[in-house]
Amino acid sequence: MRLVLRAALLAIVGVATALPLGSGCQRPPKEKPNVLLISIDTLRADHVGAYGYRLDTTPAIDALARRGVRFADATVAWPKTWPSMAAMVTGKPPQTNGILLRPRRPLPPENLTLAEALRDGGYATGAVVANVNLARSFGFDQGFETYVESWADEAIRQTGSASFRNAPGLVKRFTNGRVVTDQALATLDALGSGKDRPFFLWLHYIDPHGPYVPPPAYAKLFAGEHPPYPVPLADLPPYQLQIDPATGQVSNDIGFYATQYDREIRSLDAQISRLLAALDERGLTRDTLIVFTADHGESLSENAYYLEHGDVPYQTTAAVPLFFVLEGRLPGGRVVERPVGVIDIFATILELTRTPVPPGLASTSLVRALEGDDAATPQDVFMMSGKYEPWQLSVREGPWKLVLLRAPQDREWLHAPERALYDLARDPTEQHDVLAENRVLAAALEKKLIDWLVATPRYTGGAKTDLEQLDERTQDMLRALGYLE
Repeated sequence: MRLVLRAALLAIVGVATALPLGSGCQRPPKEKPNVLLISIDTLRADHVGAYGYRLDTTPAIDALARRGVRFADATVAWPKTWPSMAAMVTGKPPQTNGILLRPRRPLPPENLTLAEALRDGGYATGAVVANVNLARSFGFDQGFETYVESWADEAIRQTGSASFRNAPGLVKRFTNGRVVTDQALATLDALGSGKDRPFFLWLHYIDPHGPYVPPPAYAKLFAGEHPPYPVPLADLPPYQLQIDPATGQVSNDIGFYATQYDREIRSLDAQISRLLAALDERGLTRDTLIVFTADHGESLSENAYYLEHGDVPYQTTAAVPLFFVLEGRLPGGRVVERPVGVIDIFATILELTRTPVPPGLASTSLVRALEGDDAATPQDVFMMSGKYEPWQLSVREGPWKLVLLRAPQDREWLHAPERALYDLARDPTEQHDVLAENRVLAAALEKKLIDWLVATPRYTGGAKTDLEQLDERTQDMLRALGYLE
């Protein structure tokens, strides 16, 4: 008996001495961490301080990034909300998971979603989403025990009804960073805050998505930081148009809209700060894996594509922030420079939570890269985009990016050649096509693109969603965010 007690005491001493200096009597982190997945709608990486932005748009987000591992070069699978997020939550590209734009489908139930995998692994699952494209009617609630459609819940709270006639900007009366954070904390508490089971909580904030209508407290922030840049009013998406208070007229000034966009980001950042403080107050920070990313970026003026996303293959809409934070297990301040995809979040979360990773994925686990092996990243990162078929394709290999505009209509409206090659290390905004000087490299990358397209399984089942047959409230929401004419 004494030998058993002595062995137990030695084991306790061994654990205590293994703790890092300065940890006091902190217990070691739980074997299975909670997971907080934060995705921001329409947040381009180069408007985040951690990615070099000159304005102080993201102090809380930057501080969070410094606590973990930041991927300096992350690309979405498609720069539009539902195909991008479908790839993230299934680990499969849009043509495989079945949610391509035409025909528009709900996320097919044949997919195993991230929430389903974690739920089956013992996690309590909840989500708060603020973009109607992630609604239950589009199948994104698969695997979630609690699924909050932010705009509908808040409309019910304010008006007693989930139905309201929308208009540009009105959507953000019913869902914004403050509302989503309120709903997130209520959902977190309903899930038990990890007491009985670890939790998986997905939060999708919408604030930087147009129309850019920041809260009044931010109305003068960053004034004068973006010079005037007038463009023809007809070139701007109708849902984005606003009256500039300085002129009293509908603005055609990209500088005005870029300022509004930055104000939205800063207002969102304040809510991320509030969310993280609430995690601390509940004692959850040490045991929670935080993954931060975005569904796509936004083209403000580049390539003469104004205040929009989804239709072009360029970095302004493709490059998003991505970082992983887990105290005590992932190194703080580490930066991985090699390109990765947001699609890789799926396999990475599953491995970090010791949840079985299903076969047949296009998602690559980044755990080895998180731990220090920079080479343990995908060799190539692929993306689809466009508003015409056949879809645009692009591939990343290190600093090189090949863009293939297969549809003649895309080449016409973008005034661009069928093939273009960019060296993003020297030309991050893709202004200089260097294909002529690198034809062998470009041909090799194009072969990879075509091989990937041929080898990638294509989903052929399921019923399409007729957007015009959706209920009026959902149509109004889609229209106000620019998804229906």
